[in-house]
Amino acid sequence: MARKALLLVVALATLGGCLAPPSQSQRVTDSARELNLATRFGRMDVALGHAAKGAQQSFLERRTEWGKGIRIVDVELAGLSMKDEMNATIQVDVSWVRVNDDTLRTTRLAQVWRDDGGWRLVRELRMAGDLGLFGEPLPAPPEQAGQRDVQFATKIIR
Repeated sequence: MARKALLLVVALATLGGCLAPPSQSQRVTDSARELNLATRFGRMDVALGHAAKGAQQSFLERRTEWGKGIRIVDVELAGLSMKDEMNATIQVDVSWVRVNDDTLRTTRLAQVWRDDGGWRLVRELRMAGDLGLFGEPLPAPPEQAGQRDVQFATKIIR
């Protein structure tokens, strides 16, 4: 009898942890992960559901080249800071390449989220990293006229 009572107590104690609702930080992290993974794979319809109404147009305009001139290689949530229970900032690292260039670039974004009956992206900005992810004009590459490639110099033996 004591064994059954002990098993019942252990079962109830472990099940109690499963029934706890997710915290605000877990909820905003889940929303941010869903939005960023959806954008990585070109599912803008899914991602738009996580953007606030006032931010949706800007969200789409900033990503017009994604999947065309820019290929997103990876997105990673790099940090979370909760200002209060209703506002959070998520840092996101985006790895990307231009389709006509093999250089892997990385840009860190700060995404501002607000809980208005569900976590929504309010605005975002580039914190660090490479320009060009959102269509910013890039500086012209340095001219290399007259230089020959010496990385793998060829020697002819006769």
